[in-house]
Amino acid sequence: MRLLPFIYIFIFGVVLTVALLFIELPFYLIYSVIIVVYIVLLVLPLMYTVYKSNNLKKIERFLERNKRKPIFAYALAVKTGNREEIIGAIQTILTKYKQPYMQEVYKTNLALFENNISLFEQLAKQISKEPLHTYYIAYSKALKGNFEGAHSLKGKLPAGWMPYAIDAIIAKEKGDLSAFRLAAEESIHLARGVQKFNLVYSFEWMGKEIEIN
Repeated sequence: MRLLPFIYIFIFGVVLTVALLFIELPFYLIYSVIIVVYIVLLVLPLMYTVYKSNNLKKIERFLERNKRKPIFAYALAVKTGNREEIIGAIQTILTKYKQPYMQEVYKTNLALFENNISLFEQLAKQISKEPLHTYYIAYSKALKGNFEGAHSLKGKLPAGWMPYAIDAIIAKEKGDLSAFRLAAEESIHLARGVQKFNLVYSFEWMGKEIEIN
């Protein structure tokens, strides 16, 4: 069934090419038009799902179709809440993607899920790009009980899901389930795409941890 939309797009491309040839447009112009059409019909919908969609079911279907890619497999592992599965997914990412920034971010995440808070804080400080540099340092301060420091850094984050995520982490560490849920809901509301998917299920198992404790 997944092939059907691509077949329709291919047929549309062929028909469009014939139509453009019929009106005797220059070859380079026909080629450019066809490339743009394919990008719009094939690439943009995928980019929208990954970065902008609010539809969790649609995002999950996309992740399932693309779970051979380690980053998408990681998102599905987060949904399970299984720490060992998440750690395994992160290790696969670190093996496959050697770009410095990817290594910085996912080594930091690995330390987080291994519950090595000291290493998590150390690696957070080494992240070379904003806003994740500030976000993870604020996260580490919240985990170490430095709520004032975490709150101060939160104010330096761009408007969006990150400041509310820090509020949720602070509330979790304080054991304040009501404040946690309010902050988590606002963070999820402001997030989009795969990031939204990750937050929904991360906050879900965090909330369960608060209830247990």
